[in-house]
Amino acid sequence: MKQLKSIELSNIRRFGADTTIDISSGATILLAPNGTGKTAIFEAIEFGLTGKISRLGENLSPIIRDSQSKARVSLCFGEIQASVQVGDNGDVQRTGDLSPLFPDTSPEDIPFLLRLTHLLDQREGEWLVKADSKVAGSQLARLPIGKDGAQVSSVLGGIRRALTEQIKQAKSVLKKLEEEFSEWQSLILDRDVAASQSAGALRSKENIAESISDIARQTQSFEQLPARLLMPPLGQDGLETAHDALQQLVQGKLNRLRDQITDLAEVDGLIGRFVSEQARSEQLGNELINVTQELAQKKQDRAFVAAKHERLQQELVTAEDERDVIAQQLKRLMNEAQAKETLEQRKQVLEKADEALTSAESLAFDLRREHEGNEQLGVQHALINRQRKELLEIDANLLNAHQLFKRWEQLLQQVVEVVSSINSEEEQEDTLKEQVQAALFSRAASEAEDQAAKSQHETLTSAADTIRQAVASIATHLPSDRGDCPLCGEEHGAVALHERVIKALEAIDPNVVVAERRVKKAADTLRECTEAVTSAEVKLRACKGRVVELKHQKASLEAEIDDIRTNVLLDGDTITLAKESIRRREEANASAKLQLDEKQRSLAPPLATDVFDQTKNAYDSAVRALESARQSRLEASSRLEQATAALAAITADAPPAQTLEELSLAQNQNTNKIADLRAKVTAEKSTWDRQQVQLNDVKKRVSDLEAQLSDNQSRVATIRAAWRQLSFTGDPAAEVARSYEVQLQVIATELSRHLEALQTIKIEIGAWSKSEQARLAQGLLDRRRGELSEDEYTTTLRMQVDVRQSGLQRLLKLSEAMESLNQFLSSEIANVQKHVQAVKPRWQALLKRVVREKRFTETNLNFRSSYQKARAEVSVPLHGSLTPVPSIASEAQLTDLQLTFLLSMALEHQWSPWRGLLLDDPTQHHDLVHAASVFDVLRDYIVDHGFQVVIATHDALQARYFMRKLKNDGIEASLWSLVPTPEGVTASEGLWPGRGQ
Repeated sequence: MKQLKSIELSNIRRFGADTTIDISSGATILLAPNGTGKTAIFEAIEFGLTGKISRLGENLSPIIRDSQSKARVSLCFGEIQASVQVGDNGDVQRTGDLSPLFPDTSPEDIPFLLRLTHLLDQREGEWLVKADSKVAGSQLARLPIGKDGAQVSSVLGGIRRALTEQIKQAKSVLKKLEEEFSEWQSLILDRDVAASQSAGALRSKENIAESISDIARQTQSFEQLPARLLMPPLGQDGLETAHDALQQLVQGKLNRLRDQITDLAEVDGLIGRFVSEQARSEQLGNELINVTQELAQKKQDRAFVAAKHERLQQELVTAEDERDVIAQQLKRLMNEAQAKETLEQRKQVLEKADEALTSAESLAFDLRREHEGNEQLGVQHALINRQRKELLEIDANLLNAHQLFKRWEQLLQQVVEVVSSINSEEEQEDTLKEQVQAALFSRAASEAEDQAAKSQHETLTSAADTIRQAVASIATHLPSDRGDCPLCGEEHGAVALHERVIKALEAIDPNVVVAERRVKKAADTLRECTEAVTSAEVKLRACKGRVVELKHQKASLEAEIDDIRTNVLLDGDTITLAKESIRRREEANASAKLQLDEKQRSLAPPLATDVFDQTKNAYDSAVRALESARQSRLEASSRLEQATAALAAITADAPPAQTLEELSLAQNQNTNKIADLRAKVTAEKSTWDRQQVQLNDVKKRVSDLEAQLSDNQSRVATIRAAWRQLSFTGDPAAEVARSYEVQLQVIATELSRHLEALQTIKIEIGAWSKSEQARLAQGLLDRRRGELSEDEYTTTLRMQVDVRQSGLQRLLKLSEAMESLNQFLSSEIANVQKHVQAVKPRWQALLKRVVREKRFTETNLNFRSSYQKARAEVSVPLHGSLTPVPSIASEAQLTDLQLTFLLSMALEHQWSPWRGLLLDDPTQHHDLVHAASVFDVLRDYIVDHGFQVVIATHDALQARYFMRKLKNDGIEASLWSLVPTPEGVTASEGLWPGRGQ
């Protein structure tokens, strides 16, 4: 498994030259404020892997730091190393081979695949969860699985369209040839049939026309034929038209005659019905006259009874009116007596209500005065108690103010101590900076000495080896009697020369030993200087950290002092003012408590609760009794007024003229009269009803006779109309019908004979037509075959049809093969899409761990093909249907969806041996609790699946939390901070407790 070891950036965005970041095998956390350069690191990794940056497109010059001419990125994957450099002219130079990281992957697909399984960048518009369905589908289609099949399928569409067009053309050509061959055979058949049917002797067309004219004159149809059809020159069409027209005319006349003869068969029944209906009509007329006379007599009788009934009814109405007047006068006398009695009763009730009201008002007044005095005493005591409670609260606030005052003094003392410590640490920091500079200078001198010693040692070693070989060679081959030196040519003498050679050999080794000692000493000195620099830098960083921590502590203390100073309990901006304010408030509070004590002593003691409640209940009862008495008095007064008004209304009219006894006697007489009249009216009504029934019966008989007479006359008229339709006059008679039938039979026989003659003529005209058809068909055949015979032309056409049919069959078989291949590819592509969609269970499982809203745990990925193009949509259920994610998700939820999809794809589709997750601030929209869920998932991916995580964040709290979580689980992790400097942004690895262990 491949892992990223380090990344070196030079002049990338705001980064300075040669900034190296070591990548941990577990997690590498990049901590920096927004705008420092976190995103630039991920763009640099993309640039190093692909040689491109999707965000910049073709113009890569913005990646170069301002005022620089080139930028470079180097990636180290252990044995695999690569470097990419871009100049201000846009030229990109790549070194190294990254093919082991992306085996069998097209370079054009790598940027998309990285964003599916490795890289979560800030380009939210191209995230799969927010991208257009075409863009999302194209990203998923670049996965290695099924990509070749999709490409073949896209090419296959063009092949199938071209093949379909060829088949269409071949079918069109074949259809034309088959139609031509069929027409050729049809012409031959028509010619042969026409020739066979036109064989034999034929009459001339003039004789045929004369026969048609004779038949037309005999049947009286000559004037109805089309003009000039039978005049020379005679044509085939004219003869056929004239013959057909004459035949239709004769046949129409014959059909009409036969219909008339058929109708005459019903004449006998028609005559019999006419005689019968005439006799029935006379009988009904006589019956109708008798019943009409009886109806007139019944109407006179009923009118007499109706007049008598009307007179009795009028007398009954008059008696009832008289009864109503007597009843009203009796009722008026009775109501007046009752009203006077009710008035006296209600006057007595009103007097009693006045007495009860006076007593209740006196009692309520006494109890109210006593209760209000008790309430006033209670209110005064409650007010004093409330004021005393407020004074006690002021005492508590003053106690808190004393505590805040003491805390203020302590904080001021702590600030003084912290400021002293800061000054001390800053002085120590300056000293340490000087020590670091001195150590750096010493290390530089040691490095120069080390390089010089190594160079001298190498030079002496090389020279010693060369000289030793040369001198040894000279000493070996130098003659013992030779005295001149072979190098300088000077004469030394044989003995002196040999001594010089021996001394030169002995003098070489001591110089080499001295050089080796110098190298060892220089290396020791360099190591000591390096350790001194490291120690001084560690002390300096520790000192800076203490200064920062002390400044933070000072700021915290000053903030607490500001909070205390602005506290309303102190009421003073300085210690002196606050102390004086507390003193004044304590004195004022003590004086107020003394005044309250004096005021409470001057009051009567408060009543007991049961005594107060007893008085209050008595007063409430008296108030309720008073209200009840008032209501009773008001009701009694209202009822008295109503009784007075009722009596006045009754006595407003004049009193009746008769007494009560006279009115009672008149009422009894009127009742007897009404009963007698009602009995007479009932008897007359019964007589009237009986006569009405008899009258209705007679009317019904008259109506039935009239209807029967009308039906009879209608049938007689129908019989006469049918007789006239048969062309007869007068009333129906048997002799007239028999004579007319004989005439029609004679005419029908003559017309039938003429039709037979026309049929013979039609055969002769058809023979002339077939002869003409044979001639025309032969002419067409001769023009088509040209120089070939009929058999040769037939054979040629049949061969062309066979060739086209075989070619079409080959194309159809090829089309079937392409269709089978297309179905197979579609099935395979569908399987691939199902394989891609298999990521959903893992995706949804991760969403349950990260996203809080339950709806997003049912996120759906729809990956399909449409019009030979891949489409992908991400949606969630809403209102019973699926809704696109961007329509309802927040920024944090969109980030969670994209991150969990990337994690799921990274585990399901491992197209690269490098398991890396490059996450650019994935928790920037999260609080710590929400971010902790994301960190838990990333920790599991590191521990359980061996992923290497590079994550950026601007939140120091989240970075420290994630770092602590990883360290507690024993996972290798590093924290890098990005620091802006005048020479560009630099990266420094932060210290972590336990790192040295």
